[in-house]
Amino acid sequence: MDDDIASLNYDCNYNLYLAKRLVIDMKRFRDHRFTENLSPYLTLDRQNAVKWLRFLMKTNHDIAAMRLRNDFMHYLVLNLQESQLRPPFDKPPPSIECLTDIAKLIPGKSEVTDDGVDSMTKLEDLIEEKSMIMSLSPDDGAFLASQPVPHHGSFCYLAITTKKKES
Repeated sequence: MDDDIASLNYDCNYNLYLAKRLVIDMKRFRDHRFTENLSPYLTLDRQNAVKWLRFLMKTNHDIAAMRLRNDFMHYLVLNLQESQLRPPFDKPPPSIECLTDIAKLIPGKSEVTDDGVDSMTKLEDLIEEKSMIMSLSPDDGAFLASQPVPHHGSFCYLAITTKKKES
């Protein structure tokens, strides 16, 4: 449970870092490349982005809210990378307490009624299936199963064998 919270907070802080950098870049981009006619719109976009960041940083009541917060943060970062805020970020955040009320505004997040049981069932189904690397491994994945897998980062496995695998 504490690992989940730490991981969610890490992801949120990373997205916050990216978003702050992108908001600063929005300001530079506006100052140097746009004409006077477009600058009020970009100022408004920048203000809305900052308001959304402040709003999202306040929503950390439980794990479900933190996951939803991270989804909103990720979608906001994607919008900032494209230098165009799409709904719901093109307007100031609503005055609500719970993010689940506006979860439908994120593309692909129409259902947020995840009670955890469905997620565990999906995870168990994935565990039962052997990954391709496990099935192709000469020892049927015994070596990989005993290796530590990092929570963040990547895992590399290289196997060199002298015997040909018989089909």
